[in-house]
Amino acid sequence: MMKESRKWTASSPRRSFLKAAGSVTAATMLTRGTGWAQSRTRAATFPKVHPPFTITPEQAWDWNLFKSRGGPTYAGSAGWKRFTDFLISKIQEFGAVDLDFVEIPYDHYVVEDWPDRRTHLYDSGVAVEKLVTDGTPVPVVASYGMTSGFTPPEGVTAPLLYYDPSRPPAAGDVAGKILVFQTVPYPNPPYSDSFLDNYTLTDYEWRSLGKWPPLFTPPPASVTSSYHCRWVWSQLNRFAAIGINGRAAGIVVVYDLSPDAAFGLAQRSVYTPDGKAGLGAKYTNCPTLTLDRVNGAKVVADAKAGKRATLTLAARFQRDTGKAIVAHLPGRNYGTPQDEQVLLATHTDAMSLIEENGGLGMLGILSYFNHLPRSARPRTLIFYFDCRHFMPGGEGSWPQFDYYTIHPERLKPIVATMGIEHMGGRQTIEVGPGGNRYVYSSELPENGGVITSLIDVHNNNIWLVDAIARAAMDNHWPRIDVKAGNVEPGVNGGFQGTVKSPMNKGRVYGIPGIGLAGDWPGGWTQTYAQVDTEAGAHGFDKNYFVQQVAGLSQLAGELMLVKPLVIDLGWGALKSALVKLQDSAFVAQHEAAARRKTLVNQYVAAFRCVEASALDQATAALNSLVANISAWVVNDQQGTLRELVESQRAKLA
Repeated sequence: MMKESRKWTASSPRRSFLKAAGSVTAATMLTRGTGWAQSRTRAATFPKVHPPFTITPEQAWDWNLFKSRGGPTYAGSAGWKRFTDFLISKIQEFGAVDLDFVEIPYDHYVVEDWPDRRTHLYDSGVAVEKLVTDGTPVPVVASYGMTSGFTPPEGVTAPLLYYDPSRPPAAGDVAGKILVFQTVPYPNPPYSDSFLDNYTLTDYEWRSLGKWPPLFTPPPASVTSSYHCRWVWSQLNRFAAIGINGRAAGIVVVYDLSPDAAFGLAQRSVYTPDGKAGLGAKYTNCPTLTLDRVNGAKVVADAKAGKRATLTLAARFQRDTGKAIVAHLPGRNYGTPQDEQVLLATHTDAMSLIEENGGLGMLGILSYFNHLPRSARPRTLIFYFDCRHFMPGGEGSWPQFDYYTIHPERLKPIVATMGIEHMGGRQTIEVGPGGNRYVYSSELPENGGVITSLIDVHNNNIWLVDAIARAAMDNHWPRIDVKAGNVEPGVNGGFQGTVKSPMNKGRVYGIPGIGLAGDWPGGWTQTYAQVDTEAGAHGFDKNYFVQQVAGLSQLAGELMLVKPLVIDLGWGALKSALVKLQDSAFVAQHEAAARRKTLVNQYVAAFRCVEASALDQATAALNSLVANISAWVVNDQQGTLRELVESQRAKLA
């Protein structure tokens, strides 16, 4: 395992504490690092998974094959209705009751290219996306800009205009032209935290054993296509804004991607003047096509020469209605004031199998717990199947349709949340001359042959990280990377990124929780990436899927048992405040490192007492912590720390 970390200067005020914080012993901070404490043993009892109750790889394959055959599942579409009908039938078969629904109308942008790949080929006779530049047809159009609009059947003919970011055209020169963009390469270091967070591996709370690329530098596409693909298509919305504001006749985007990596790549984009979506949004017609680096080379040359082109995109908007589904697997106190609940959430809408088959993962969890009698289920499990993720603008553009915005009183019994998305995918890479061969990684799963299970933890609570590590080790979950975000440094003392897991609803609702978001896109945001992908046959790993379901089932069981006090968000807030204390916050700055370490150790000791329900000892440990804060920390830095400690001490009472 590579133990790289971003190097910070000693003068960096945000990170000058790292030496002390990083020196907390493994005996104190049991899980922070790679591999976890392998000698720690646990009895094979609940919540540890009982293997005969888990789904089989054959079931996993059958369910995912069924979804794949229906193609994209954008909310309200035929494929989505087929998929959600299957889910509704199965969840009731597996014991779910009291189903509830939220109907969500929206303007659905439709391009009729599924299931026929020939719709992207100029000479096929059935192409719905075509481009001719200087009289020469582009053989293959990769994809289109979602919500970008449409052309008449004969297309739109106009001069090409190349957009050079170093010398952008004057605003008045764009109107009426077909604007051609090339995606730009990665910037040179040093990188911003935002860049690190999105396009590199960052530090972490815990991760599995295996080979990992270095931290804080973009991994090559020959190792994983996920990061470079994300960088490339993230530029689309900026290009769209330039074209819309300049009143371009159309847009062509040439991705720095191999032909197979770009083919069918569909991303959420919003073609409105302000980039905002929502019911009744007014879209600007600026039809957009995307090309790979091979098919786009001549187009770029023609654009630089000011040649003419004809762009054709057959598309339409239609009012469709999606539907969120909420169901309950009753715990022992369901229907009484004593009922406590764990909320599991995913989304059902997507273009491909892995993005999104979280609903099938939730079926696996539901199937597992349905084997247990209701009396053996300490808490009720709620299953929330949302459908706003690939509506224009995503969930944030449709907040009024969130189930718990409509029913806020139903949040009260929820103790914890768990998000589930992107499961069972194999890792895709670009290799060969020019990086133009798109294939699956040949690495073992634990070394990156599958997409990484990125796990969001809200917040940096020791128990939550421990529970994830236990579930991974117990269930042979091969590839996992746990992050809490920039609330504290990771185990190497470096910047800790975030996991983009909107399905971990706890972050929005202010409830503790975790969220699985398998790394993306790789081969998983392409229209034709179903069980098979552009990288080849069998892009879905049924065994990995089952390992994920087993691990998530154990985590759900852990969350059904844990005392709410243990996962209270205040513990993470206090931990962050202590770890982030600057040297200047200490009366004796030359002793800051040692004293910071002692404060953190006292916090951990108090927390371990809370875990063990030894509340008197926990209170005593917090009292000692406050005493040392009073003695060691300068007066103007004590207030927040005292408030955080007192908040937790009051909860112990």
